[in-house]
Amino acid sequence: MKKFLQKLSFLLSPMALGLYITLAFTWWALLFFTSQGLSTDQIGPLESLLITAHQKSIDFRLKARGERKGSSQVALLTVDDRAVQTVGRWPWPRETIANAIENAIKWGAKVIAFDVVFSEPSANSSQQVLNLINSVSPLPEPLQQKIQTQINEKNPDQILSQTLARFPSQIVLGAFGSINKSPHGLFDSCFDLIFNASPEYKLWTEKETPIIALENRPDLPETLKSFYRDHLNHIDEAVREGRKTNNSLELHDLNQEVLQRKIQFCANWLDPKNDETYSAIDSQWSHLVEIEGKEFQGKYPTFSHWVETYRSENQNNAVPNVLEWTMNLPSLSQSSENYNTAYFNADQDPDGTIRKTHLILRSGSTYLPSLALKAFLLATHNNAKITFVYHAPTQRNEISKFEITDENGDPVGSIPVDASGRLAINYAGRQKMFPHISLADLLTESDTLTYEEREFDPLKKRWITATKKAKKADIIKDKVFILGATATGIYDLRVTPFEENYPGAETHANVLDNLLRSDFLKQYPNEERLMLLILLGLGIFLSISLAYLSALPGLTLVCLLLLGMGLVDRFFIFNHGTIVTIVLPLALTLTLFIFLISYRYLTEEKSKRELKGTFQKYVSPAIVEEILSDPSKIELGGRKARVTIFFSDVRGFTTISEKLDPRALSDLLNEYLTPMTELVFKNNGTLDKYMGDAIMAFFGAPLSFSHHAKSACRCALQSIDKLFQLQNEFKKRGLPEIDIGIGLNTGEVSVGNMGSQTVRSYTVMGDAVNLASRLEGINKQYGTRIIISEFTYNEVKDSFTSREVDWVRVKGKNQPVKIYELICEGTPEPEVENLLLHFNQGYHLYHQMKWALALDEFTKALQTVPTDEVTKLYIERCQEYLIDPPETHWDGVFVMKTK
Repeated sequence: MKKFLQKLSFLLSPMALGLYITLAFTWWALLFFTSQGLSTDQIGPLESLLITAHQKSIDFRLKARGERKGSSQVALLTVDDRAVQTVGRWPWPRETIANAIENAIKWGAKVIAFDVVFSEPSANSSQQVLNLINSVSPLPEPLQQKIQTQINEKNPDQILSQTLARFPSQIVLGAFGSINKSPHGLFDSCFDLIFNASPEYKLWTEKETPIIALENRPDLPETLKSFYRDHLNHIDEAVREGRKTNNSLELHDLNQEVLQRKIQFCANWLDPKNDETYSAIDSQWSHLVEIEGKEFQGKYPTFSHWVETYRSENQNNAVPNVLEWTMNLPSLSQSSENYNTAYFNADQDPDGTIRKTHLILRSGSTYLPSLALKAFLLATHNNAKITFVYHAPTQRNEISKFEITDENGDPVGSIPVDASGRLAINYAGRQKMFPHISLADLLTESDTLTYEEREFDPLKKRWITATKKAKKADIIKDKVFILGATATGIYDLRVTPFEENYPGAETHANVLDNLLRSDFLKQYPNEERLMLLILLGLGIFLSISLAYLSALPGLTLVCLLLLGMGLVDRFFIFNHGTIVTIVLPLALTLTLFIFLISYRYLTEEKSKRELKGTFQKYVSPAIVEEILSDPSKIELGGRKARVTIFFSDVRGFTTISEKLDPRALSDLLNEYLTPMTELVFKNNGTLDKYMGDAIMAFFGAPLSFSHHAKSACRCALQSIDKLFQLQNEFKKRGLPEIDIGIGLNTGEVSVGNMGSQTVRSYTVMGDAVNLASRLEGINKQYGTRIIISEFTYNEVKDSFTSREVDWVRVKGKNQPVKIYELICEGTPEPEVENLLLHFNQGYHLYHQMKWALALDEFTKALQTVPTDEVTKLYIERCQEYLIDPPETHWDGVFVMKTK
């Protein structure tokens, strides 16, 4: 039962609570790591909480790092407030944009990437008039063609298209798409049939250098490709049948309906119950696959065999899928054989902050670059290659390597993206860390311009926005530009770790800066395993430490740990471009401190306060502190310890009590016991108990110290000094005079909290205790106030002055004990020293049974101090032995016949 209670006590202890919290926190961290790369709807609330905290910690670390200089190769061409005031409201006439682009290229721009999409045609009043005339009364064909040619020559879209065509390798047009979650891996293979037949596919791929994707995805047999293409064309025709229109809005809605119908087909593709073509292919399977050869027929004898295999080999893909793109006008997109396009989708976290960006997205198995990535590849004449691996826990293909390759296909670098192709943006700082050049300045004939850029002010010791003037050739030459809107009214503002109103175009500039400088924020490799071990080790260490430390030392330890972790992360990890989930050990440390200190306060500390409030009234503060530091010491039982026991008693207390009424007697006793108890505590003694007018105390327990005998002797001498003060006070008040006797003995005893289950006291037991009690009583026979045993004398003889008084045999014991009167600490006064000289000589002669000589020395001693009662006692004994000598075998031992 006792062992069970001990185990139960541990299971409910602060240390155990800390271990429970550590295990729970480690499990929580494991959930966090396994949720990396999953979509928001796949993440639980617990993981989401840690993800948010981790994201906020990165924000804090970026701000703590401070702003830094951006790449000298990156700048922004901005539609800013000045440009709007100069040119007019956005969007501008496209011939104006064409003029600005042409000037930028003329002044040496290396690449211009548009954070803008030209998805709708410009308003053209001449074209509208021609269309109106033709609708009323069609013009002759030759005249109509001549007018149309003249209109086209002045068409703003045509002007912009012609400008783009002149600089094919320096322009990246923008696009954006709606990201959708693929229902299953088969969907992507089916959607390839839709996307590859779309105008968007041609715009993305026919004139692009495609991103190389090494993904283990099986090919669809050509026979089945042909069958499903025909079916998708049939869906297209069925939806459009009888619904021809020239209205752009109606045509857009019709195209949307066709697309959604095809997407629905792909969502059910190869599902025996919902695929509308499944039964038809199943029934014609042997005929359809004849062209694939006998090996294919033998491997897949039925359509269901092939579907089962094909389904198992088509895994979900971690890279987000875009089913519908908003592209530039075909007239712009087809303006060059080397046409470049890229998307500028904003990748926002749930709190709206942009911390990462997808460098690639996909439509089916076609991989498409972001605006920053495409601008980087054009500027460096490189390409990208991504490698996928199947990740069993998430059951999907994930990016394991994102490489940059040169024109020969050889790797020249790598980018630390996550499983879905997202790159953590290492922001340079607040907006305008890169030069902001207003497009308005590119529409002037001047060879100079003004631009805004943040620079470090050494006097103010901070970064400030400065307006600078420069030659166009100097500031524009060899720059890679992101062209976008920054004017307040256009509302292309984003939330970033540094600012809540940050130009969207500059987020792409930061990504481009990271790519050009290879200045990435990368996740610590194999962090999951290492972090879990760190959490377990940290949790165990703190659970043990905080279980024993009080609140203030515990707080100090926690603060040092938090500070240490923060400094290590700041200067040795984050400043080197590595991200660790520092929030995990920080949160564990704070959680353990708060829970353990609170738990201890509510349980242990409360019990300790109650215990202290009870015990400090009866025992010394030393006992209280030991009990509080180790409550197990208040259990029943004890331990062996060498201590010095102290007994004092008021002489003739019965007579005194008869002279006083109970209230006066109580007051007198309290006035005596209070200072005497304080002296015990002052000398590190432990008050054992009051026995009426008697005091029992001991020195050397519970706090063990080597000089306990000296402390007890010092306490005894101070008690006598205090007695004299009390005697004078009581005499002045007419109270009876009191006197005391003190007995001290040093020896081994059993010490501990002893008693019953309901009533117990911290006390000492043993023969050494009994001897100390009898020595206190023997004072009356020798007329002394302090008697110590030979065992105590041996401990203090070098520091205190004592004189041997007698050899006594205690009742119940055969072995005699030498007893001493304690005189003083240190050297006595000359008068007492002379007394001790003659007394000790007489005492020595006394034990040699030389009574006459001893009597002579005792007489000299008494002449020195006539009031010395011990000397008087030995004079009487010598006189008696001169008349009636003891037997020849006399051993000089006095036998105590009473306790």
